[in-house]
Amino acid sequence: MNQMLPFNDPRVPVYAQPTLCYINPGATGCPPNPPQYAGMPNGLTATEAATYSLSSSRPGKVFYSTTRFCKTAFANGAFVGCTGLSGARFPSFIMTYAEVSFILAEAAERGWIAGSAAAYYNQGIQASMAQWGVTDATAITAFLARPGITYTPGTAGLRQIALQKWIALYSDGVEAWSEWRRTCVPETVKPGPAAVIGTVPRRYEYSVRDHSVNSANLDVAVSRQGPDDFTTRIYWDSKPTLAPTYPGASCGVR
Repeated sequence: MNQMLPFNDPRVPVYAQPTLCYINPGATGCPPNPPQYAGMPNGLTATEAATYSLSSSRPGKVFYSTTRFCKTAFANGAFVGCTGLSGARFPSFIMTYAEVSFILAEAAERGWIAGSAAAYYNQGIQASMAQWGVTDATAITAFLARPGITYTPGTAGLRQIALQKWIALYSDGVEAWSEWRRTCVPETVKPGPAAVIGTVPRRYEYSVRDHSVNSANLDVAVSRQGPDDFTTRIYWDSKPTLAPTYPGASCGVR
């Protein structure tokens, strides 16, 4: 939300639902505001997270096909179910046209291929809009023309490409995490206050089963890759300073 709301991104109403405190504005935890779009930090304690149950957005209605998991609002002291859920159906996205467009935009900006980085970048944004059913041409045109969204060549442009690619990967968390590890965009991604480590994880740890039944090969892998913990970089993430968008050692550190 922090990356989308300031630019009136037309995908916001698709990605998220407005907060629902307005049903009972006096309920504990409800801010004195009308419905709005609001995100929720990561890495919270259960108590801290509970304070966001009424004042943060839920995923967009298209992601719900049933009201079973969508009881989000208070009415007369009791939870009520969401209404008007669209239950849209989507394929399983492996690689989208939007992602390919942003890959081409980066390649063009870095001089690896011919073509216009700006054109590929705009193509990626438009493809993401189409993927999520945004059809308001006026809103899309206005979004592309906004300062901060209109493409700027150079390293600034690579940051724009990385950010829009990250936004377009909503619902594909593993790919978005991989792209963030590669680019450190957005730089505002940090572990939450109650996260068990102070840096964004760079990998998964091996499972207990691997330690139990495949320890010999696991030990060999660890001897090559480094310690089996969340902060050990994987092979394609081993030279972060080579990324033009790398901001320094503060990347992902709380």
